[in-house]
Amino acid sequence: MVDGLYAAATGMIAQQSQLDAIANNLANLQTPGYHSEQLAFTDLAYNRINEAGTTTTTGAGAKAVLLGWSAQAGALRETGNPLDLAIEGEGFFVVRGPNGERLLTRDGAFALDGQGRLVTAGGRYLEPPIALPPGTKAKELSISPEGVVRVGGRRIGQLTVVTVTAPEHLQAVGEGNFAPTAQSGAPRPATGARIRQGFLEGSDVEMAAELAQMALAQRSYQMDAAAVQTEGQMLSIANQLYTSA
Repeated sequence: MVDGLYAAATGMIAQQSQLDAIANNLANLQTPGYHSEQLAFTDLAYNRINEAGTTTTTGAGAKAVLLGWSAQAGALRETGNPLDLAIEGEGFFVVRGPNGERLLTRDGAFALDGQGRLVTAGGRYLEPPIALPPGTKAKELSISPEGVVRVGGRRIGQLTVVTVTAPEHLQAVGEGNFAPTAQSGAPRPATGARIRQGFLEGSDVEMAAELAQMALAQRSYQMDAAAVQTEGQMLSIANQLYTSA
């Protein structure tokens, strides 16, 4: 009975993790360049020594495992804002993290800081830096599909687009930014990626699919909760029988 209680309880924890992931995806429905979080379930197991002295592995519930981030690109939406940039194909913009580290993002909703430098909505600078000459207006900015940055026909910089071997294993660090990991591989130049100026990549979250998954997760959570209650009642009865014997 204790094993059944443990299995049901771990099922509740796993479904709560699934609900948290769905809630996060829905919260980023309108976030430019957001790729949905993907979870899966795996069996928990423990070892038990039987009467013959041999060891067997027995299932004991489930846990949620983060598979990574969806590789599906969101639809491009034209904004007409020269500071909005979208990547066609695989790849990420490179921005500078709070400690100088290189972070990756698909969110191309850039702006200008007080010194004319391109920054993300969270204030992260592009890497390498792109700065407009003093007195330049954003409408004078021109960025080619290859990432060449010009103002008034004069080249002032080059945007870097990189990719990794396994983008689903990038680590989310907030504000739409990701940090490379050993599992994702080191960033390298992306081949075939093109930049679209005046466009933003939309979120790849599909509301209908997420709501359907939420309903299933809620139902599974309720069933596990009912199982926990039943197991608790059975343990109480067994305890009463034992104490009265």
